[in-house]
Amino acid sequence: MNLPSAARAVITIDRPGSTDGQGSVRWDSWKTKGLFNRVTVDLVTNETSQVEWLFFDKDYKVIDAFAGASPVPMSEVKVYFGYGEELGEPAFKGLLADVGRVAESTRFIAFDMAFKMKLLKKAGYKNKKDDLAIIRDLVTRNGLQFEGPETPLTLEKHNAMMQDERTDWEHAQERARDAGLVTYVRQDTLFAKYPAKVGTPAMTLRNRDAVSHLLADWEFNFHTPESLEGRPKVVKVRGRGKSGRRAEGQSDVADRGRETLSLKKDVPGKATRSKLSKRAQAQKALEREHAFDGRVSSFVPPTGRRVDVRDTIAVEGVGKLFSGNYICDRVSYQFAPGRLAMDMDLYRDIAE
Repeated sequence: MNLPSAARAVITIDRPGSTDGQGSVRWDSWKTKGLFNRVTVDLVTNETSQVEWLFFDKDYKVIDAFAGASPVPMSEVKVYFGYGEELGEPAFKGLLADVGRVAESTRFIAFDMAFKMKLLKKAGYKNKKDDLAIIRDLVTRNGLQFEGPETPLTLEKHNAMMQDERTDWEHAQERARDAGLVTYVRQDTLFAKYPAKVGTPAMTLRNRDAVSHLLADWEFNFHTPESLEGRPKVVKVRGRGKSGRRAEGQSDVADRGRETLSLKKDVPGKATRSKLSKRAQAQKALEREHAFDGRVSSFVPPTGRRVDVRDTIAVEGVGKLFSGNYICDRVSYQFAPGRLAMDMDLYRDIAE
């Protein structure tokens, strides 16, 4: 079995305005032997992606550089990992949120760049804008870029959408769920996309394979769909259309499951059956049941692009029931000296 060698991690922290001579800090696992303990990068959707790293710091040299009145001043963090001299774009960019001590190690935690959207509760109104436009406004006013779906649905504009004592992140998540979207942050961009569908595999993992192999602790499960309350049979969305008349749209109808009714009280005079049906279909896709799920581990190959959420992963050699293409729901990269591995949470659906 050929395992990857010469794994490397580089971490940089930019501390603007610092007065301790440590304005910019760079740690390189190739050049600071014996310092790196562990680096873990967790990439997710609809939640906060983060990085946690531990340094052997017996003499407190690393953590003492962060002593002072403001030891965690929202410093910008970048994490690079891979093999060789050229590591490409950072695997993670975010803001330093936590500095701690674990026995003889110093621990750092950084959250993705949307962390700044979660700090303050705000109040206000958005008039004559649809959900995507509202999300874009919330994102860009926090200094981030925004990318919506490639072919967005035509949604009704809200007469007045109030943000009442919620953070920009909470408000954006509410608008995204209502529009059938999932969100995630990479670098300086917040993405809002419709649920992923199986496509061309970004990686193939084979059980008992010498190169692209699964580590021994893999696990897959199948859940009988009829036994889960989460299975959506049909989603209906009801609002007020022209002249205040009630308008109702609905998604397609499955054989089994539950029925959901969403009342849109904030769109008088704007709702149409066509628009409400599109919204209902998007919400049903967001809530669809994942009958198959799995957790796999593997070494990160020296070649090929990094796996991210929403990528399609092909799994082979785990039996007829569980072999096939899955969607990556969460990926966790772990670096330790001489080792670069990843854990992935996978899912796939069955035909209704």
